[in-house]
Amino acid sequence: MTKYTSINKSIINSSSATENYIIIWLDSDINHTNENTKNSFHSIKHMINSFETFNNIDECSNYFKTINNEQIFLIIVDSFDQQHSHLNNLIKETIQINSVYIFSNDPLKEKSWEDESKKIKGIFTEIKSIINVIEQNINSSKQKYSTTSIISMVDMNFDELHPSYMYSKLLIEIILKINYDNKAKKDSFDYCRKYYADDNVMLKAIDEFEQDYQNHSPIWWYTKESSIYILLKNALMTDNIDMMIKMGFFIRDVHQNIKNIYSQIDRTVKFIVYRGHEMLDVDFDKFIKYKGGLFSFHGFLSTSTNQETALNFANTAKLYDNKIGILFEMNIDPLMCSIPFASLDKTSYYLEAENEVLFATHSIFRIGDMNQIDDRLWKVNLTLTCDMDEQLKILTYHIRNEIQGITPWHSLATFLYKMGKYDEAIEIFNRIVEVTNDNDNEKFMTTLSSTYNNIGLMYDSMGNYSDALSWYEKALEIQSNSLPSDHPSLATVYDNIGMVYRSLGDYTTALSYCEKTLEIRLKSSSLDQISLTNVYSNIGMVYESKGDYSNALSYYEKAYEIQKSSFPLDHPSLTLSYNNFGGIYSLMGNYSNALLYYTKIIEIQEKSLPSYHPSLAFTYNNIAHVYQLMGKYTISLSYYEESLKIQDKISSPNQLSLASTYNNIGLIHRFIGNYPIALSYFEKTLLIEEKSLKSDHPSLALTFNNLGTVYQSMKEYSTALLYYKKTLEIWQKTLPSNHSSLAAIHNNMGSVFDSMDDYKQALSYYEKSIEIQQASSFTNHLDLASTYNNIVLIHH
Repeated sequence: MTKYTSINKSIINSSSATENYIIIWLDSDINHTNENTKNSFHSIKHMINSFETFNNIDECSNYFKTINNEQIFLIIVDSFDQQHSHLNNLIKETIQINSVYIFSNDPLKEKSWEDESKKIKGIFTEIKSIINVIEQNINSSKQKYSTTSIISMVDMNFDELHPSYMYSKLLIEIILKINYDNKAKKDSFDYCRKYYADDNVMLKAIDEFEQDYQNHSPIWWYTKESSIYILLKNALMTDNIDMMIKMGFFIRDVHQNIKNIYSQIDRTVKFIVYRGHEMLDVDFDKFIKYKGGLFSFHGFLSTSTNQETALNFANTAKLYDNKIGILFEMNIDPLMCSIPFASLDKTSYYLEAENEVLFATHSIFRIGDMNQIDDRLWKVNLTLTCDMDEQLKILTYHIRNEIQGITPWHSLATFLYKMGKYDEAIEIFNRIVEVTNDNDNEKFMTTLSSTYNNIGLMYDSMGNYSDALSWYEKALEIQSNSLPSDHPSLATVYDNIGMVYRSLGDYTTALSYCEKTLEIRLKSSSLDQISLTNVYSNIGMVYESKGDYSNALSYYEKAYEIQKSSFPLDHPSLTLSYNNFGGIYSLMGNYSNALLYYTKIIEIQEKSLPSYHPSLAFTYNNIAHVYQLMGKYTISLSYYEESLKIQDKISSPNQLSLASTYNNIGLIHRFIGNYPIALSYFEKTLLIEEKSLKSDHPSLALTFNNLGTVYQSMKEYSTALLYYKKTLEIWQKTLPSNHSSLAAIHNNMGSVFDSMDDYKQALSYYEKSIEIQQASSFTNHLDLASTYNNIVLIHH
């Protein structure tokens, strides 16, 4: 049996590496206590923070697969005598590897290192020589007119921009509205100190930045390319949300500085600026197809009015065999688009600012003509535009309204919730509670109860139901004392409490809270039809959990009718109804309809969500579940693994969702006969559920059942019966007497007794299974036929 969960909650509106380069040390015999090794590592860490060591090639290879935007400088200590061929293939196939340096006492070994990719820079007998060469390469690449992670900064789908553009733009909008106090600034500096904890030079630079910040303009500090600049630049380039928030005050100050200069310019004057870029061959092959499309920069955009300056940076691509240099010629008409920009002749840290012009974040250009200048160098014409993908514009408007809060801090926390960053959202909401003045006026109480509800929602989303319930009840206590009994805010909290009880398996209590919600919503003088959508959907989910699919479908259809008349059919809000229909049709055995609705969800989510959003993992899990029920195990497993990949990337995943994915992967392995692997996944599931759920929760029963089926398949019948009995005890307490799951567990127990030649007991359980199936509203006739067949076999 597969687990899947669909849930809708109501919010009351009121760190990854950031440098572009990683140095990796691969040595089969690393001696961390050796003085020379310690000195070598210290020298490398002084140059760059992102430094990893490995003594195993396969582990190193797996780490390469986690690198998306950074370039790798690989140092191989020549201790892999019999594995040069394996390493050569790895170097050739790993596109993220920029350069390789062989550290060996024997320079004659160079012949054993094939280098078809031309990434190996030679055999070095001294680590100091390697460090010097790497430092030169990094310094060359770090010039501010060149970036090697261009794909993370640009979007190239004709008139469609990636959802990441929208989310980073909305985040910047919020950041620009926040009034950062001294504590917020101190938090930023402390964050930088933590990041550069082992680098005394950087720590000294941070002290200087903090002490002297008011003595210079933000642009002056930005162009100084200090430690703060490096963190900020890379946070913007890679859309690192956590880092962008920590650097928020500096982003706001630089933006305001640009805006002030922009307000004084003559906007009737058109002009041209240039920018030099490097792009990987594979990315350029895609880019060249998008003439006429849109091209966006997420960070502050540095350009020059001097073509030769930009051309020099574009030419650095010629140093690499896998890169193309691009000279962007950018046509700027200030009257056509109002994005702020500033000439830095008088404000830059550098006295000779190379005719630099700095644009605010999220500039968009239309791609024009592309002409090849010479081998591995192209000139591309861009025109500044305010055009935007129309669908994304509508979605941006919708999300902007959804995250609108009482203050920018509320908006920021809600934004983080939308991004699936629940721990970070809790941190912001707790900050709001701390700074809210303690008094009894209505505005204060409304803000406090709203914040408590939202903290509850974060814990709820992570599957921490006891903490969620505690915060919801705090919100309810305030509202019950300060609001009329039919106030809409009470309905929101009742709804959330109801869905927690559903998640805890207490369906009667869940239904009572949902019905309170519905009563308030229907009485409201300004009835909001859309708010009824959530209520109907949630009541449907409770009925679905109880096995009453007819009532569930009825409420789902009520919710859908409202949504259908309120939104376009490809609007993100519709995913709620599509998911409900997918789930109920799956349970009723209508797999083609289930897949149809889940496919609609994926199409919407891929256009509206970041690549590693929890909702995508959830949908992949549900699609996998349907393919599993159809017996298409290979396809099913691929979707489950895609879901797990996303969950592994999430900083604070919902533990119960993770348990569900483990369970489902275990099921696939059981179906294809990989019993030990199946057992390991079910045990992972059980470990999480026993920590998170009550001892009589239906999900625990499902896990016990799945463990029982594996032990039965392994012919360990007594252990199988032990788990089946645990399953039966829970389901008899929590499910209706005619629920199909009770029929299934009786059939399973009958089959174990059958295998143990205890035919009397087997017959008793089979007959009970048939009795339940015949009393059920939705009998699966194949299951019924299977049980009858089991009885026939006993009589024969």
